[in-house]
Amino acid sequence: MKIFAKRSVSIILTFVICFGFIFGVKTPTQAATVDYVKLGKYVYNWGTREVVATFLSPMAIEFYEDNNVTYAELAALSGATQNNVSSTALYKKLHEIMSNNHDDPTTYDETRQLFKYTDCQNSAKNSNKISSFYSGKSIGPEWDSAATWNREHVWPKSKGSIGKNDIMMLRPTSVSENSSRGNTAYGKSGGYYNPNSESDEQYDLRGDVARIVLYQHVCWGETKLFGSSGVMESRAVLLEWMEADPVDTWELGRNDSVESITGTRNVFVDYPELAFILFGEQVPSDYQTPSGNAKNGVTPNPDGDSSGNQNNNTTNNNTNNNTQNNNTQNNNTQNNTQNNNSTNNNTQNNNSSGTSSACKHTNAYLVQEERPSCDREGFTEGKYCPDCKEYISGYELIPALGHSFGDDNKCDTCGVENTDANVDVPTENDEEIDSKAEDNDGDKNDKKPFPWWIVIVAVALVAGGAVVVILIIKKRNTPENLDDNKIG
Repeated sequence: MKIFAKRSVSIILTFVICFGFIFGVKTPTQAATVDYVKLGKYVYNWGTREVVATFLSPMAIEFYEDNNVTYAELAALSGATQNNVSSTALYKKLHEIMSNNHDDPTTYDETRQLFKYTDCQNSAKNSNKISSFYSGKSIGPEWDSAATWNREHVWPKSKGSIGKNDIMMLRPTSVSENSSRGNTAYGKSGGYYNPNSESDEQYDLRGDVARIVLYQHVCWGETKLFGSSGVMESRAVLLEWMEADPVDTWELGRNDSVESITGTRNVFVDYPELAFILFGEQVPSDYQTPSGNAKNGVTPNPDGDSSGNQNNNTTNNNTNNNTQNNNTQNNNTQNNTQNNNSTNNNTQNNNSSGTSSACKHTNAYLVQEERPSCDREGFTEGKYCPDCKEYISGYELIPALGHSFGDDNKCDTCGVENTDANVDVPTENDEEIDSKAEDNDGDKNDKKPFPWWIVIVAVALVAGGAVVVILIIKKRNTPENLDDNKIG
């Protein structure tokens, strides 16, 4: 009986432990498991093309923790109201983060030896090759003096050479691909280069390109951004590509690898949501991003920011203000300020109280043209001064083109449907059929996950009970018990 009792207690304790484990252990909603492979300080790209990144890598999380910055803090900073992106608080903060951490700049020559880390796939476990940027063809990794592959400037040197040797922007490509692209601006209209053409749409590089272009614009201050003379067709195309081609694990893994080389990261890979906020646009709520922050529906903040530059009911004396002041009394001040609820509204105020001089536009820069779309205005090239917040030459608005709807009620230019067109009103039977179809073919993600833990617990309890019953029967059938059960 003692042996039987011990066995019974052991079985019961086993059930208790299993039961407690099932109910007590919580699995994380985002499994950021990364199998890092390193050689010295260099990290191999651990990702795979076209596998959407649904988590932030451990290196990414550590990077922002070390810089003492969160996504919420960045998203609260002001973005652009028109096209003055470089003068916004968000632009300046992102520039600070990326440029200040760029501790080990790469030279053009050494990049050809570093692509084996940044542009391999899956930590080069299956091959010692690197992946050609546009086509995905296996090339290298050994340098063959540009006989079969060379280095592609995603931001062509002819359109800005400040960060021309940054491995974040340089990508290995076959010679034919590099030649096909040349220095043509990326875009979807005629005369622009489609980055997916080399792989016949097998790989989607549109988002990769857009995020690299934004990195060069913000980290290095490259300015030739939009139009045929720039690097990207338009702001609308850039944001469209950002959303259409979400970050994959290969892109996130490359961000880790580049950080191990230079010390910095492309913020727009980790938080692509910030691209929309930077341009004053709403973040798409269904946008797939590594952090998952897009689902929060962040609203752009073009008017004020959390950096302390918005001042209300303040008296500023003997200062040079490039801030937004409301209900403000300014004495003996040179103001390049937007004033509300005051004598001069939305004007540039000089010689306030008699002591001032006109803005010299020393920090003015050229803003590239942006073509109009069906529903968005464009503008011509112009020179913009961030100090007085005015265009000092050029910059004329171009009216939106308007939609041209065909017989199918879709715009021949952009493909949008004509919502004003007459549509059939569904009958009660139609609505009933649609309802049944939705019930049968609805999104599986909307259903609650099957509670497999209940099945596991039930099976464990049944199995345990069976064992106990077997042991009891076995105990009763022992010779000792059979003798005890005899009559007389």
